[in-house]
Amino acid sequence: MYETASPARWREAVARAARQTHARRWPGTLEALEAARVEYGALRVAATIDVRAVRKAAQRVHDLERLRAVLARELRVTADVVS
Repeated sequence: MYETASPARWREAVARAARQTHARRWPGTLEALEAARVEYGALRVAATIDVRAVRKAAQRVHDLERLRAVLARELRVTADVVS
């Protein structure tokens, strides 16, 4: 017979898995955000401004900033849950 895992153990396992996944995504997200900011800045100061490209770059920066905020919050929350 096997022992049924308690809800607390399941929550702990899920929190640990989430923390590991978020921690792996964190560096890549920061790198992508920095690259998007550089691209956006370059597009804004270009001699000929491509409005569509600037908007697309701005949206990418916005999306990556939101992702960074979510990952930061989740890393803090899951660290608190498991500790």
